Amino acid sequence: MLRAYVSNQESGEVTQGGSTLTQQYVKNVLLQAATSKEAKEAATEQTVRRKLREARYALYLEEHLSKDQILERYLNIAYFGDGAYGVETAAKHYFNVDVDQLTLPQAAMLAGLVKNPTAYNPVLHPQVATLRRDLVLERMHELGHISDEQLRQTKAAAAVLNRSPQAADPCQLSSVPFFCGYVRRTLLADERFGATQVDRERLLFEGGLTIRTTLSPVAQAAAQNAANTVVPPGNRVAVGVAMLQPGTGKVLALTVNREYGPSADGLPPERTTDFVHTKQIIPLEETSFSPGSTFKVFTLAAALEKGMPLNTTYNSPACYHSNVLNNPDTDENRRQSPGDCFGNADPNEAGLYSMTTATWDSVNTYYIQLAEKVGLRNTAEMARRLGVTSCRVQNQSASLRCPGGGIGPVDGAAVLGTNEISTMDLATAYATLANHGVRCDPQPFESITQRVGSTDRPVPYTVPAPCRQVLKAEIADTVTSVLEGVILHGTGAPNAQIGRPAAGKTGTAEGFSTASFAGYIPQLATAVTVADPRSPTTYPLRNVLGNKVVYGGGLPAQVWAKTMRGAIDGLALPVEPMPSPDGTQPYPLKKMLPDVVGQDAATAQAQLTSQGFRVTVQEIWSPFTKGTVLAMNPGGNQEVDEGSEVVLMVSQGFVLQSHSDGENTPAQSDGGGAPARFDGGRTPVRAEPVTATPGRDRGNGGPGAG
Repeated sequence: MLRAYVSNQESGEVTQGGSTLTQQYVKNVLLQAATSKEAKEAATEQTVRRKLREARYALYLEEHLSKDQILERYLNIAYFGDGAYGVETAAKHYFNVDVDQLTLPQAAMLAGLVKNPTAYNPVLHPQVATLRRDLVLERMHELGHISDEQLRQTKAAAAVLNRSPQAADPCQLSSVPFFCGYVRRTLLADERFGATQVDRERLLFEGGLTIRTTLSPVAQAAAQNAANTVVPPGNRVAVGVAMLQPGTGKVLALTVNREYGPSADGLPPERTTDFVHTKQIIPLEETSFSPGSTFKVFTLAAALEKGMPLNTTYNSPACYHSNVLNNPDTDENRRQSPGDCFGNADPNEAGLYSMTTATWDSVNTYYIQLAEKVGLRNTAEMARRLGVTSCRVQNQSASLRCPGGGIGPVDGAAVLGTNEISTMDLATAYATLANHGVRCDPQPFESITQRVGSTDRPVPYTVPAPCRQVLKAEIADTVTSVLEGVILHGTGAPNAQIGRPAAGKTGTAEGFSTASFAGYIPQLATAVTVADPRSPTTYPLRNVLGNKVVYGGGLPAQVWAKTMRGAIDGLALPVEPMPSPDGTQPYPLKKMLPDVVGQDAATAQAQLTSQGFRVTVQEIWSPFTKGTVLAMNPGGNQEVDEGSEVVLMVSQGFVLQSHSDGENTPAQSDGGGAPARFDGGRTPVRAEPVTATPGRDRGNGGPGAG
């Protein structure tokens, strides 16, 4: 050190250095501990002050640690070039062996690297690295560590590297790359793992950690096989699968039906034409994929918590205009909606529904009416409680950070799942229902430890919050009993049936942008999302694998069922009891049916539909003014089921019949028709139901043709 100091002072610049191995270790420790630019500069500055500080620390270490302990610690953090920190990592990186399996020439090459890891890098400079190795071997021979014969043999041995396949992203080499990416993403985003991004990266990549995850190879293989089989890689449509264990939150599987890696054309996900590769971990994305009707469970749970019974019945028409919530101004094909109303996936779904049957058939117009009573803020709050973390359903301050904002108090479309959330959030929420209302946040780690000396010490990383009851067990179980029917005889049948009791819900987003299925048994909860990741709204799920359109009960339900069956069989899970399936049917309330006989048909129909009745019009020939209601069935001024169908017999006007004398005259009743009383000779005041067949011959004892 004195020689280097004098030389540097005479030359006026740094020409020589001087430090012991212990000082080199101290320098590396200080550099690793540096958390700011200033601290890094202080750890590497070319000054006497730094050298004296290192010397002081080195003297302390020499008094408290043995030479072997210092050497081991130095080797475990030293840089060996080519991105390899620590001798164990270097042994694996260059020779694909553990450090205790290194041969003499391999060990000598690594020992020579530490002087200048870049100049002696055997990947970049194999000849120079070999010369440096031989220099180390000759010095070992001089010191008596190896014999003449060992020196001759080792110097004659070629420097053969055995490197594992290399990739810019190490997760690309993993057998479970998307799960690997999830673990890395989780740790680097969590401030509990380190105060700054630099701290977290250093601990993860240079900390010598052992990370034990919750991954189940059996469940992961089942999910990957299901996704790849139902929608093979190379299709423009991507499938994301997330599986959790209810009661613990352990993430057992997470995958995509693609190969992990950058696109072949180098374009970003929204523009790529490569449908095989992706680095997008789709189950974690919350900004692109809408859950569709899988979101209805939150309104269902909120209604039950509010005390509404499952037999709550609404007449749910094909088109429902809300006077409480904002109505859509476009239809499912993004065309202007002439009705300014909410519609169902199938117009034939119109009718009376209970909370149960409306969930089975996923009736939109029922759920809009239910949401009017429950309140959208209660729906959003229920979603948050059950495990949805997307900013779209967070409180107002968080929602303001979302593109387009969050769920507002009159955002009717939100009830039907138009606000984007992640597949992982869906799996979490449905796992909460499976666990009787006890929420366990997703947990990908069993433990994280760091080797210190000869022992493994836990890293001070705080695991997610403990499981907590967020919904009464009886309400969660009631929701489950309803969702069982979705699979037994609702929109999930038969694709989601797995041969044992299960509960779940289909979801098809507006315009077929996304299709989902989320469901569970007591031991497993799985969510599946299917969409074109370039842009679900720009590239909807049309003409996919022979399907004109894709519903949640189609491809997603198939992936879900195949995943669940594979995981159940592989894990040998026994059948565990679930709540008894609910079969609550509509319980219509009674309502007074007004008497509209004698009114204009349009006026009568508007009056009846405004009160929730369904109207069918039958036109008949009669001597009364065209468009007049002659009769109604059932009759007016009586109590009938709310939402009942009412048939109106409406006059079509006169029909002229030809006589033998060639004169056309209005046909008259021959007494076979139903009697009517007249008011002023023009408008019938009352008439019983009649039937007539236009153009039939008279004299048949039945109603006349007129």
